[in-house]
Amino acid sequence: MANADLKRTRILEAATRRFAHFGMAKTTMSEIATDLNFSKALLYYYFPDKNSLYSAVFEYVIDKMVQDIKAKINTCDDFEEIMMYSLDKRVEQINKYYNLFEYTINMVKELPEELERVFKESYEREVELFVEILVIGVEHNKIEVEDVEETARILLYSLFGMRMGILKDMKNMLFPTKDEFDDILSLQKKMMKIFLKGLRK
Repeated sequence: MANADLKRTRILEAATRRFAHFGMAKTTMSEIATDLNFSKALLYYYFPDKNSLYSAVFEYVIDKMVQDIKAKINTCDDFEEIMMYSLDKRVEQINKYYNLFEYTINMVKELPEELERVFKESYEREVELFVEILVIGVEHNKIEVEDVEETARILLYSLFGMRMGILKDMKNMLFPTKDEFDDILSLQKKMMKIFLKGLRK
């Protein structure tokens, strides 16, 4: 079982590198198998098609981001610092795996079923992270929040809405460039400070 898990992880790491560098369309299952010195049959044993592998890679990347933020939550008691860290980490991951996120967001209206599931679950995981961070603020008597989960969702919707509004102002309704993400991050941080200030006692 451990060996099977190790092989699956190796496949995900190799596929992540390929998808992040070349994108979904220009990556083949054969190339990933060659990178690993695996047979295509072994690759298909773990992932029946490229869409299922791509979905698993997207989930794998989100997992790493969530783990990094949880590590920060476990070692810091300043809720605002953690919140800002979470924004930095999101943009850092997007820049690192730009092709991966660009393809996923641009095809959001016609996502394969498996990727749609991962997409929805990743949103819920972000809500859970924001809930954890807000709870730290509440427990340390820094902020007052009537409904933590609802507040976390409002905050996430605000961040998503900001991105769309900024892109509209930039006359760009496609996926942001890396430079645009830096501009968006700067404005999101300012909005976050205003939002959190409104929650303070």
